Amino acid sequence: PSRELHSTLPRARGGSGGVPAKAARGRPYPMSMASVTRTPSPAFARRHRFRWSSRVSKSGCSSRPRASAADLAPPADPCAFVLEAVARATTTDHFVISAERVLALAAQRGLDPQDLLPEFVREAQKLAIPPTSKFHVGAAALGASGAVYLGVNVELPGLPLNASIHAEQFAVVTAMRAGERALEAIATTAAPCGHCRQFMNELRGAASMRVIIPDPGDAATNARKRHLVLPLCDLLPHSFGPLDLTRDESLPLMLEERHNGLRFAPGSIIPGGSGAATDGELDAAAAELALTEANAAYAPYSASPAGLALVDDVGAMHAGRSVESAAYNPTMSPLHAALVAAVGSAGMGDANGGEWGRIKSATLVEMSGAPVQYAGTVALILKTIAPRARLNVISCEKAEPGAS
Repeated sequence: PSRELHSTLPRARGGSGGVPAKAARGRPYPMSMASVTRTPSPAFARRHRFRWSSRVSKSGCSSRPRASAADLAPPADPCAFVLEAVARATTTDHFVISAERVLALAAQRGLDPQDLLPEFVREAQKLAIPPTSKFHVGAAALGASGAVYLGVNVELPGLPLNASIHAEQFAVVTAMRAGERALEAIATTAAPCGHCRQFMNELRGAASMRVIIPDPGDAATNARKRHLVLPLCDLLPHSFGPLDLTRDESLPLMLEERHNGLRFAPGSIIPGGSGAATDGELDAAAAELALTEANAAYAPYSASPAGLALVDDVGAMHAGRSVESAAYNPTMSPLHAALVAAVGSAGMGDANGGEWGRIKSATLVEMSGAPVQYAGTVALILKTIAPRARLNVISCEKAEPGAS
């Protein structure tokens, strides 16, 4: 059954998970996520045998990979509840497995929630969109809330390879959309590339975040492979990160709440209209949603926050914000973040890189004259993947203190 999941799982269609026009105004559109106190199950306390190396450097990172996790060897065929959890997450729940469901599944198996991540990865990766590489990558990140956020790699045909979305980035953006504030662990199909290691280094406490990868020394088949559990700092030693540029520990990092204090610039043309489901009404709602995303954007290095809202063929909205990296290149544009939302909410995209034509319009809100401008890149990408989509670009500015 696990080998056939990619052809039997229904993909969400239409606006089942998108942002309705009514919800576009005001706060970002968070997915529901219960707050659950994470406590290890009694069975985990008895049997969990992860052992960090006793050879620990002053920075707290083990000096070599020593965290072989024997208990993470999954069964050859994933249990039905893993299949069901991933199916539900990827068809109706925005690529999120709720904290309650994760804890229930872990208790049913007598495991810690972290132990389930490789099994989630193996099923999620079948929904990847890699038309160029044909290499399916999955990721599953465990949030501090107890929820699990899934990710897949997304490649855009006709565009340079660096326009791709990595599975780890997808999972982190999914967590961001859900309002998660911290990640404790992430499992991946293979060891994260340097691009993703650097991207995850924007998280608070990134050095100690656990990364779960297949053990390259295990000759067993992929379904039975054992896994290594390593702190991110083992995979990214002597790292360059946020403090190297900002030198300010008080600034909020990726996933942490922020408000950039933006408003539409005077003289900006804000689309509008009257009547239900008119293009004008949708464009106006998309503009408000894009501004909300720009206010939540993570842009500490360029001071160029931007937000974007896509409108699809059924009027559902999929929003994204700029997410910067201290290393610059791993930065995600607001369009890429919005494409994550479109895949997660509406099942957009397929293994051949199609379905992006369902995008009817995109509204980008960014600061005129800011060091980083996204309009040109967004226009180029849309011209390639959704040539009929309209692009609206609206300027915003910093609001004066006390201004509404």
